[in-house]
Amino acid sequence: MPEFSLNTTWLIPASVEAVWSRLIDTENWPSWWKYVASVEEIEPGDATGLNNVRQYCWRTSLPYSLLVNLRVTEIQPLRLVTVNVSGDLQGCGRCQLYSDSVTRQTRVEFKWQVQTCKPWMNRLAAVAAPIFEWNHARVMKSGEESLIRHLATVKNS
Repeated sequence: MPEFSLNTTWLIPASVEAVWSRLIDTENWPSWWKYVASVEEIEPGDATGLNNVRQYCWRTSLPYSLLVNLRVTEIQPLRLVTVNVSGDLQGCGRCQLYSDSVTRQTRVEFKWQVQTCKPWMNRLAAVAAPIFEWNHARVMKSGEESLIRHLATVKNS
């Protein structure tokens, strides 16, 4: 199976607390992130969120979608979430937040190490890898822009 290392950095003009609260509230992502079609909790995990499993249906800029389950394997409030990925992709992911008190921004770093599991994606990966990577970057850029708008709307209401 083809493997992808996908890294994205967001710069959000809001506090770590505000960004964290929206990022861990994944069941509400579809309300502000157009590429997230649905989120369903499969297993609640413990009181800290460890071992929580949610199923995500992702739309993309291209005419395909991905269905993945994310299991929380580590959580450090206001700082870090790591997950195992299964479904149409398998592997692991990490989301880390950094506060910049000077600019009052939060830097969010996403790192994914995933393999494609859809047979058609595996067959095309040798030639389509740059297209898959472009698609991922576009979905993530939309997430950054959408979160900035969402936080501004919440702040001004």
